[in-house]
Amino acid sequence: MRCVAYPDDLLVEGERVALYSHPHWRTCVGPAAVFLAAVAVAAFVAAVVRLQSWAVVGWLVLAVLAAAVVARYTVLPLVRWRSTHLVVTNHRLLVREGVFSRSGIDVPIGRVDSVRTRRTLGERLAGCGTLLVDAGGEEPMRFAEVPDVERVQALLHREISRDLARRREETGRAVETERSAS
Repeated sequence: MRCVAYPDDLLVEGERVALYSHPHWRTCVGPAAVFLAAVAVAAFVAAVVRLQSWAVVGWLVLAVLAAAVVARYTVLPLVRWRSTHLVVTNHRLLVREGVFSRSGIDVPIGRVDSVRTRRTLGERLAGCGTLLVDAGGEEPMRFAEVPDVERVQALLHREISRDLARRREETGRAVETERSAS
């Protein structure tokens, strides 16, 4: 995962991006397979229909059906993949997803109680996994298909430790200021 720019207007003062990622590329394998299958089936049916008297109408119907299948099962999932973001900053964990209607969740780093990972054999081979973040809610938040999930877990732990140290330092300064004012 590479760290790229995240829109500055979504960050608060002093906040820096530690990680910016999309779901793992393996989520695109199914849509790519549907695309290849749709093209193969459409080409086969077009070849069968070519000798019929109604071939032109058949090809038109076939093209519309193939385009609908590709749009629904290839283009939409790829756009959904591209519009899903996992961002870790020094202040919070952000998740944004959605194509037409967007939803998001921001969890302050200081509220994260635990970070766990779960990886099946297939996920281990692909280099991804599921990230489970417990932020004091009823159930842990679950983020599937996270690339290099163990690295993300370590990065979250590092940011949690830094946030805790920063808050301790600020508390210590506030106590010293109070003492010197007394």
